[in-house]
This record gives sequence, structure tokens and C-alpha cells, in this order.
Amino acid sequence: MSENTPPEPTTDIRCPHCKKTFSANLMDGRAERYRGFKCPHCRLFVPAARIKP
Repeated sequence: MSENTPPEPTTDIRCPHCKKTFSANLMDGRAERYRGFKCPHCRLFVPAARIKP
């Protein structure tokens, strides 16, 4: 039997470095500082704490 897990919610983000918008899933790390998003345009790591809801 296979479990139906809901897909991870994506978040719309505006990169503080290149100012481009993108949608991404949260990268979950062991520590709070490793939780965030990776910009596909400039590859900057954007911490989840910097994203405004």
C-alpha cells in the first residue's frame, strides 16, 4: 500500500540579491539557519527568516 503524502507547499520569493522572483520548496536543515530557499537565478541562499509572509 502506498501512502498519499501531500506535496510540499511552494513559496513565492523575491531574491534580495538579484531581485527576481521564483517559487521554491523550503529546504529544511538541522539548524534554523539552514532553513531557507536557493535562488535558481543567482544561486544565493535566502534564509526562511528573511521571507515576509
